[in-house]
Amino acid sequence: MAVVCVIALKLADQAAKRKEITGTQRAIAMDDEVVPVTQAPQSTPRDEWHQGSMPCLYQIDPQYKDVPYSGDTLETQGCGPTALSMVYIDLTGDTSLGPAEMAAFSTENGYSTNKNGSSWLLMSAGAEKLGLTSESVVTTPAALSAALQAGHPVICMMGPGAFTEVGHYIAIEGLDENGKAIVHDSNSRARSLWRWDLSTICAEAEAAWSFSAA
Repeated sequence: MAVVCVIALKLADQAAKRKEITGTQRAIAMDDEVVPVTQAPQSTPRDEWHQGSMPCLYQIDPQYKDVPYSGDTLETQGCGPTALSMVYIDLTGDTSLGPAEMAAFSTENGYSTNKNGSSWLLMSAGAEKLGLTSESVVTTPAALSAALQAGHPVICMMGPGAFTEVGHYIAIEGLDENGKAIVHDSNSRARSLWRWDLSTICAEAEAAWSFSAA
């Protein structure tokens, strides 16, 4: 199966408003930081990528958004390779596979579709080609919590809802002190700053995978 990641900034903002990710929430999402909706997100610089810390990488970042992928660009189709890049860096510390390089890997190995995002196989067979161990996770709060508490980052393929109108991969780094998910959404800095109930994520997730270094 494949997933489409076609969400422009304007559409993402509109969807956020509809799904109760309010302007107030965006403004105070974390540490009282104001998060301008119109600001183009800046990814964690490559020289700050290291093992044990998931970087924030955005397919809509100007440095990545025009990279060709899936018959279009990373901006519209690249949530899959961007999510896997974040997980890969977190687990390995290897800085050679940023979003652009991961997109090339996906294309070369047949996981990129024609204007329909990334095949789910990118998260299983693709991850294993990179030397990771990938396991399918039941999309329940208990199962995701167990994986994250064990130190295994998770990627979810989200259906329509708070994160997308069509389909979208998100990465989850772990849980905060209140048991809420620390989400890395490559299409939204605001949604990446917000902390999410696992029940909300599981209600909209169509599939999930946990990862560890092989």
